[in-house]
Amino acid sequence: MRYLFVLFLLVNTSLKAQSLKGAWQNTDKETTTTIIATDTYLTVNVYDLGGKKFIESWGGEYTIGATNEAFMEIEFHSQNPAVVNSSQSYNISLKKKTLEFNDKKFQKLDFAKENALSGLWRIAARANEKGEMTEMKPGPRKTLKIMSGGYFQWFAINTQTREFSGTGGGRYTLVNEKYTEKIEFFSRDNNRVGAELSFEAAVNGKEWTHSGKSSKGDLIKEIWTMQD
Repeated sequence: MRYLFVLFLLVNTSLKAQSLKGAWQNTDKETTTTIIATDTYLTVNVYDLGGKKFIESWGGEYTIGATNEAFMEIEFHSQNPAVVNSSQSYNISLKKKTLEFNDKKFQKLDFAKENALSGLWRIAARANEKGEMTEMKPGPRKTLKIMSGGYFQWFAINTQTREFSGTGGGRYTLVNEKYTEKIEFFSRDNNRVGAELSFEAAVNGKEWTHSGKSSKGDLIKEIWTMQD
């Protein structure tokens, strides 16, 4: 009996420890699907990289069950807002370098190791044209940014109205507080795909100060706070 109890604890602990953390990618002809995941939140992004075409993006908090399932609380969906705030389950098969998610096979991307920016962030303040910071209080309308496995994505959503306002993402690097983005998808302007932008990134605990210039040359200063 004691052996069975210990075995149960080991199996249960192993299941709880499972995570999709990192970046995963599937390429099917002209369509790229990239999953970006922390320990508790993931996003799925579908786009045509060569054609610079955004197709869809969705995501939310997740847990991994004991029977090869990922349970998700959908927080946003660019193409199907009706599923926002619903619970969904997806079949998964997770190995060290491969992932089968909802009958699609993904390879883990080893683009970059986890770093100070890894995690899920919410924008908390932004500077106006005069450089004055305006606080952005937590609420259903929010802009989040997920960073994992060398991939990033920002998304502006409203969980109350189920509105999806926009998103963009791709690869990123962080070297000596210099943060560089290379955009692979952008819902508002496909011409932004392929652009490379560099910023200053100062991380102090759970606060990230993001500063530099936009693609239009406008000064940017934002403060983001860690969510998980």
